[in-house]
Amino acid sequence: MSSKPIAPDSGLQQLVDAGYEVEMRQQHLLVHRVPYVTADKQVKLGMMVCLYLQSGGSVIPPDNTRGDTHQVWWAGEYPCFADGKPMSQLENEHTRQELFPGCTIDHRFSNKPFGTNGYQDHYQKVTHYANLIQAQARVLEPLATAQTGRLTIAEEGTSVFRYADTASARAEIMTTSARLAMEKVAVVGLGGTGSYVLDQLAKTPIHEIHMFDGDLYMQHNAFRSPGAATAEEIDARQFKTEYFHGKYDAMHRGLKSHPYYLDESNVNELQGFDFVFICVDKGAARKLIFTYLLAQGIPFIDVGMNLQLVKQSMKLLGSCRVTIATPERNDHLEQCVPTDDGDEDVLYRQSIQVADMNALNAQLAVMRWKQHCGFYQADFDTNNMLFSVNMPSLARQVPTVETQP
Repeated sequence: MSSKPIAPDSGLQQLVDAGYEVEMRQQHLLVHRVPYVTADKQVKLGMMVCLYLQSGGSVIPPDNTRGDTHQVWWAGEYPCFADGKPMSQLENEHTRQELFPGCTIDHRFSNKPFGTNGYQDHYQKVTHYANLIQAQARVLEPLATAQTGRLTIAEEGTSVFRYADTASARAEIMTTSARLAMEKVAVVGLGGTGSYVLDQLAKTPIHEIHMFDGDLYMQHNAFRSPGAATAEEIDARQFKTEYFHGKYDAMHRGLKSHPYYLDESNVNELQGFDFVFICVDKGAARKLIFTYLLAQGIPFIDVGMNLQLVKQSMKLLGSCRVTIATPERNDHLEQCVPTDDGDEDVLYRQSIQVADMNALNAQLAVMRWKQHCGFYQADFDTNNMLFSVNMPSLARQVPTVETQP
């Protein structure tokens, strides 16, 4: 337990000084032990929760214009007047839900001081709601108060992010986002598509993201990967894994660089991973990795792109593919994925890549992974997706269900 204040704090230090039991977790401010009256006229203790958003090291005040609002959540029974009638002036919605792991609320309140549009800081916001609610408890128990003086300010645990994920907090999807918090995920191959996969994974709460690639980051890579490399960064001739580690370490703490290819001598380094993205351009390497992951029971997604130049029109046509395999369903791989370097349909057979197709290939792959994790709803258990740029269209393959005669 710590009484260390956080500055700038948008009124937090005032709450501490006033004796409120406050805690910061997952971009939310929790106010514990607020006395209230239940419908059967008992005095109980509830918890008030509101957004506590940070931006650039500062706390955003709840002014109802910059992402925070004048509303709060409540964990407990609905507060009533001293006579047991509900406090209707607080009412907004009644939905029990988990705001983020470890924090479940029962109600949402909406109330503002008369003649105002919002609150200047969190002290004003918390005390307004607390005074309304606990005033009724004091009718029955005159000494009831949320200002217990018991400090419960909690330091945030070490996050995978260098700065807080305020996007998920503002959207109220912290619990859903937590489903993506796998321990170890690998991206094998950081070319055009693999680098965009990394870009998206770095914005998720995966604990460790391992990058495998033995290539150097060259000038042509700059035109088919996220962001904008400087001329100096290109001239440095870094390994791709080191270059991207330098870029994304500014956001995500859990990046691990492996500046070499996977082969028969080291493919066992994938042991113990929760998920693997395979973004390679060699059929033999893909087959080796497939074989190992299937034997280990590790789910994975393989991506592929096939763009060709039609010389008569000097236009490009082709497709990008996303294929998922799990220990339960993988018999479609041979049909969907080329694993022979001599195959006519081998990935990148004309070595044509374009950043937008690379990015789309990666986005489809990450979205399919998020469905696998339960982040997105999946009405169809799609094994294979193929986007054709010349149509444009997205074809999907779902597993067939055998019926009993």
